[in-house]
Amino acid sequence: MSIVGRAKNIILKPTDEWNVIASEPATVGGLFTGYAMPLALIPVVSTILFTGLLGISAADMMGFGSGMPLDLMAISGMAILSFIVSLVTLFIMGTVVKLVSPSFNGTSDKVQAMKMMTYASTPSWVVALLSWIPFLGAVLGFAAIVYVVYLIFRGLNPVLGVPKEKIAGFTAVIVLIYVVVALIMSGIVAALLYSTFFDNPMMGGGISGA
Repeated sequence: MSIVGRAKNIILKPTDEWNVIASEPATVGGLFTGYAMPLALIPVVSTILFTGLLGISAADMMGFGSGMPLDLMAISGMAILSFIVSLVTLFIMGTVVKLVSPSFNGTSDKVQAMKMMTYASTPSWVVALLSWIPFLGAVLGFAAIVYVVYLIFRGLNPVLGVPKEKIAGFTAVIVLIYVVVALIMSGIVAALLYSTFFDNPMMGGGISGA
């Protein structure tokens, strides 16, 4: 199945698509190179195109800009860094779900766990096509997060065999784990950005001499 077809099906008819996904052969590498990486490039391209080249930023247009102008190189670097972080986060989450699944009477299968987390992440990547639009982008971004949680909820039984009475609890655990992982990854990214833009000797000299 094409990437577009899979993305459309998992968003529009997740119940049927999870049943297809559950039984189809896959590898972790194939899931990343054949699906996650191409879709995760959507936010990268969107950021570079709309924010970097066209100077369009939903935050700036709504009056919530950071006040720190960034050139195309910096914006591109941040977009690429976000791309890497999103894939690392996906791998961590797939691994964690595989390890935690037996506690909820699910299967401990890394490929199945990675299938679920990869395809459930689809809305968060696709929404980047519109995330630069003021207000609408923010609303759709929040809706995408909610829908990712819903997709996880729908996928736990067919993909990992989690009993229906344990699905809600497992979904809540996955969300909590993701929040922790996201906070850790955000801290790492913040440290990298700080060292790049504020801890640079040349920039420091410029600031002190101002």
